[in-house]
Amino acid sequence: MKTYLKLFYLPLIVLLFAGCKKQSLNEEDFLTYYEKNDFNHTPGYAETIEYCKLLVNHSAKINYTTIGISPQGREIPLLIVDKDGMTTPEGIRKTGRLIVLAEACIHAGEPDGKDAGLMFIRDIGLYNKYESILDNVSFLFIPILNVDGHEDFGEHYRINQNGPVEVGARFTAQRFNMNRDFIKADAPETRAFLKLYSQWIPELFIDVHVTNGADFQYVSTYGLDQCGYLAPNMLIWSKNVFEKELNAKMKESGYPIFPYFTMLNIPDFGIGILPDVFPPQYSNGYAAANNRIGLLIENHIYKPYKERVNATYLYFKHSLEIIGQNNKTLAQKVKIADQYIASPEFRRDSFPLMYKHDMKESINTDYLAWKDTTVISDLSGGKWTYYNYSTPVTIQYPLFTSYKEDVKIKLSEAYIIPQEQLETIELLDIHGVFYERLDKDSIIEVETYHFTEAEWAKIPYEGRVTLITKYITLQEKVKYHAGDVIVPSSQPKIKIVANMLEPKSPTSLVYWGFYNNFIKAPNEFWIRLSYMEVKGREMLDKDPALKSEFEEKKKNDPSFAKDPNAILNFFMSKIRESVEIGVNRYPIGRIM
Repeated sequence: MKTYLKLFYLPLIVLLFAGCKKQSLNEEDFLTYYEKNDFNHTPGYAETIEYCKLLVNHSAKINYTTIGISPQGREIPLLIVDKDGMTTPEGIRKTGRLIVLAEACIHAGEPDGKDAGLMFIRDIGLYNKYESILDNVSFLFIPILNVDGHEDFGEHYRINQNGPVEVGARFTAQRFNMNRDFIKADAPETRAFLKLYSQWIPELFIDVHVTNGADFQYVSTYGLDQCGYLAPNMLIWSKNVFEKELNAKMKESGYPIFPYFTMLNIPDFGIGILPDVFPPQYSNGYAAANNRIGLLIENHIYKPYKERVNATYLYFKHSLEIIGQNNKTLAQKVKIADQYIASPEFRRDSFPLMYKHDMKESINTDYLAWKDTTVISDLSGGKWTYYNYSTPVTIQYPLFTSYKEDVKIKLSEAYIIPQEQLETIELLDIHGVFYERLDKDSIIEVETYHFTEAEWAKIPYEGRVTLITKYITLQEKVKYHAGDVIVPSSQPKIKIVANMLEPKSPTSLVYWGFYNNFIKAPNEFWIRLSYMEVKGREMLDKDPALKSEFEEKKKNDPSFAKDPNAILNFFMSKIRESVEIGVNRYPIGRIM
């Protein structure tokens, strides 16, 4: 029987269950809640944790830990599955094994990954199925990430979803949608995940969801970077090796898959399919911006729950097979990618913060659909289109495969952040970004952004009042202080940094409202204009240059000379310049 031992690793408290296995039990004792309940019920939080610990008690390959605590006080569980029972990234990587991290229930109404993952870990950890699958790869699994939303349990969510009978909520207890939160990291659960991610930096991250929308024959669709958030060599490897092999293996297993897409009807191109683009505020886009592969699984809402869980199980199995079989090649690709992204060569050209389809290149692809039928509804009296599941059809569509760079910037050599910007610096730590501190007060020439034409959203989005703003750039000498933070661009995390700190980024901290206080002067300017009758005289007496400027303006601008308010405002504007220093200036400077 395993004994419980606390091991402190970074911020994690790891519960290691070290020792001998219990006497073997019947396979029925290891059936999951899902398997025991007609493949259409998913366990609650307590049952899930209990089953995790059951597995741990009977396999030296499986260890259990928690990565953080939710706002309602629940621990967020993590299972670490390693051939030798190792529990640290340093130890695992010394063996040459790579790391796959998967999470389920980020949207707790979509629990497919939880039930698939628990069965998969049981099969490889207890039953030794797929005997060599852990030779070159280790598996980290979060069965429930949104633990509070998961316990808002019932039949009232996902009412058009084909099982399980009861599910949790899409959002957290604080009403955050975590899969929009990977840059701003408002949710404590997101922060816990990001700290884990930055510690392990898995070669592959898998995020399991359930989608709705157009219906088709596929049980599951998938999202991978197709446009260039990945480093160039990683993008090539992802497409030519991982994606190609994953499609082949899933098809061979009886579950063909298709890219997660948007269907378009454009007169110039005809109907076409656009694979979705994933910026780094989303989970798989976040992985790509870290130069690692992010696989989004989007099972289809109308497919039976058992089929969706089966498909997810196979995704896990085949992903580990592909990463394990290519571990040496992939490890070398990752090393090259990190070196390139941190190099001056990468910063030589403009960096795109976004990508868009340019509709220039496409391939014809077979799309497995259903024949649709349109009738006059006897319920609503309107036209109703539904799919005939007894009539599968294969349609050839153009699948658009080319992209254009969008929202381009020139990367700086470093960013400098005043130390009082506590939220931003805390996010650097959460994302695992390297930075240094200024050792003395200094005047530094930087490129600065000055905001203009700011517009806030009329309603909150993802819990924040977002900001769209234009700006101008200036070269200025700015005083910084000992302790201010310098973030060099010569690091693999620079794409994460740029998406946080560049105001143009669609997921920047400026967009999310972190810097709203810098859009206008922080002071309520309470001095009345009439006071300039006194102050103006004082200023002219003390400042000959100002007096010369004033007399010259009166001489050259007769309308000004005859307007008392304009004259008083002249002095008021000079006062504002000295009081409202740096008004509208973004406090983060770019060292060019």
